[in-house]
Amino acid sequence: MNKLIGMALIAALSAASGVFAGDKVPVTENKNVTLVQAASTVDGKSDVSEKLLEECIVSLPRVQDLEAEVTSQVAYLKEINGDPNKNDFVKSYYAVIEINYMLHQQSLIIVTTSSIQGQEPVMKVVEKTLRQSKRFESNPTEGEYFAGRSLRQYYYPTAEAAIADVKQRAAIWLKQQSAVICKPAPKK
Repeated sequence: MNKLIGMALIAALSAASGVFAGDKVPVTENKNVTLVQAASTVDGKSDVSEKLLEECIVSLPRVQDLEAEVTSQVAYLKEINGDPNKNDFVKSYYAVIEINYMLHQQSLIIVTTSSIQGQEPVMKVVEKTLRQSKRFESNPTEGEYFAGRSLRQYYYPTAEAAIADVKQRAAIWLKQQSAVICKPAPKK
């Protein structure tokens, strides 16, 4: 009985697929197949990524051309320069230099799309110029005045001393950046 049911089931499946015993099915025939319980990450979304190819600084100012912004404040200091009898109001100075420059970048933009057809990624080289700035501040710990015993604080007594300190800091940075200045394009 079980054999009879099994043979009837095979015959029914064969009839549904259009293939009967003794039929020859060509091997090269392309048939659409439906998969059941298959998972896929094909969602048709695009993914954009950027890879930096080249980066350089277009130009930088000369140290002689730098101008500092100077501010001052008055503070009451105790035990000025370690003298326990010297307490007074003192004007201290602070200097800032802001260097603005242009940064040239060359990037590769890659756009990939996950689709059933499997497209090749789209790649494009893009060049852009970005405005950048670097801020330098005078460091009061290099100042000539100090006050306090346990919590010692330093101050610049003159604007020139604060300017000299901030210019020195900016000059060191400018010298370090000279290696990444853009090379001029070869003339044709």
